[in-house]
Amino acid sequence: MRRTLSHTLLPLILVAGPAVAQAPAVPPRPATTWVPVEEPMSVLLNGGHRIVSASGPSFTLERGGKYVVCEVRPAGGMRGAAETTSTCHRVN
Repeated sequence: MRRTLSHTLLPLILVAGPAVAQAPAVPPRPATTWVPVEEPMSVLLNGGHRIVSASGPSFTLERGGKYVVCEVRPAGGMRGAAETTSTCHRVN
């Protein structure tokens, strides 16, 4: 009986298939602790923090090696807010 290439390779593929499909487990990512800051972003900037990065409505502020991330919500928009607000958190 003559064997074809598919008869020879098929058992190898079936045996190797599950081993190839199993990826190594990804370790869990450590959590970053965000500590709420009571002051608005404007008070932090007036107190000596400086903007080191910005992306959309998010800003990263720095002062003395300590970082604060703030999200600014402009007045108006879909919520119809009367004033611009910010929410800030310390990250270290």
